This record gives sequence, structure tokens and C-alpha cells, in this order.
Amino acid sequence: MKRQELIILTGNTGSGKSLTASKLAKKGYVVVNGDSITLMVQGGEYGIYDKAKSEIYHAAELAIIETALSGGFSVVIDRTNMKISDRKRYIETGKKYEARIHSYDWGPGNEKSLTRRISKPNGIPVNTWNNVHAFMMNSYEAPTLDEGFDSRVSGPRDYRFYAFDFDGTIVENKFPEIGAPIEATVLKMRELWQDLRKIVIVWTCRSGDYVNQAKDFMLKNNIPFDFINENPLFEMGSRKIYAHEYIDDRNASVWYEAK
Repeated sequence: MKRQELIILTGNTGSGKSLTASKLAKKGYVVVNGDSITLMVQGGEYGIYDKAKSEIYHAAELAIIETALSGGFSVVIDRTNMKISDRKRYIETGKKYEARIHSYDWGPGNEKSLTRRISKPNGIPVNTWNNVHAFMMNSYEAPTLDEGFDSRVSGPRDYRFYAFDFDGTIVENKFPEIGAPIEATVLKMRELWQDLRKIVIVWTCRSGDYVNQAKDFMLKNNIPFDFINENPLFEMGSRKIYAHEYIDDRNASVWYEAK
């Protein structure tokens, strides 16, 4: 029987950890996100960490991890995990369930990670994020195999973004209806999406319920994507999202023959 995996992410705020965790979740991993647990316990108020409730936060994490591993699911720990002591309890839990334990490490952080964090402050003052980022950077202890990891790799940094049009590119253009999937495009999306460094974005003029219908269609037809009309690492200040390549049936350079 295949052993479950426990992937522990390490890196400063804004490093791109949650982007990787999101892709792994779509591959079937259970993601344990510390911010989300705090958000739940605090009734939806982002940014409040009550030290008096730390045991509650940790108990919720542990319950999810153990339930997932005992149920045959692999797990991703999406936290900063900057210190050896932060990672220790997760490693001990992973060993308890004989999981293979992997470290994805983004390092102490840099100007890019700080810039990405303060571009989406979630209602937190910029000065606070500056202080948090600096504290995390100073706290960083590089993961090592001696901690109990089976492997250690660098977390994806050099992401490449691919923006696919929907009508006429992913599916035959029958707007406002949804046409049949264009298999060559779908196959290319699946190939790209398997790589954690490659982010597939659906960039479409659809809006409102029309975009909801497109999302529902792709989910039901196993057409992989990471985001729709959004690039979480780049704020352009306009409706156009940032991508390295734009794939559109109106473009002369496409991966299939337009019908």
C-alpha cells in the first residue's frame, strides 16, 4: 500500500506557499492552513491570534492531520514553519502514522515576498506586515534531514503563468451556451498543470453567472485550472491579469487548429 505523505511548507509570508498548497489540494492533498483555523476560531476576523487559545488552534490542526493520515490522505502543512521547534510536532505526527515527510523550503524571505504580502494586506497595516516579515526572516532556521524529513527541496519560486481564454479556446465557441471541450487545449492544460511551478489561469470575458457556469463545467469535466480572471501574485491595477503566455483562439499562436 502506498504510504501517505506529509509535506511541511517553510517560508516567509508572501513567499507563494499557499499557491503551491492550492495546487496540491486539487491533486487530492488535505491542506492544513494555520490562518484559516485562527480565522474560524476568531469568528472570521483576520489577523487576530489569541495566545490564550493556542492550544485550541494546535488541537484543531492535529485533529485534521491525524484524521486525514489515518483515512489514507496525504497532508500539506501551510504555515510559515520558520523554526525547528515549529516543525517538530508535525514531524512527530507524521512518523506516528508512518508517512513520508517532505520539506518544501522557500527560505527566509526577501523584498519580493514582502512586496507581494503588502500588495494584499487583508486589512492589516503595512507597518505591521513589515514587522511580521522581519521577525519571520530573523526566526528562520533552514530545514534539514536531521529533523526527520525524508526529503528536502526548494519550494517553487520561478512560477510561470499561462492564461487560457474559455470560449473558442478551451471549449467550442457557442456563447452564451458552453460548447464541447477542445481536447488539444485541455490536454495541454493538464500537462502544464501537473508542474507545481506552472499556473493555469482561465482568462475570460464571461462574468457573473456565466463565469460560474464555466467554472462548474470545467470542474465536472476534469479540466484543470488554478484561478479564473485572477493572478494572486501580481496586482495589475486593471482587469487584465499578468501571464507569461496568453492562449486565445484570436491569437495567431495557439496549440490547436481552430475549427
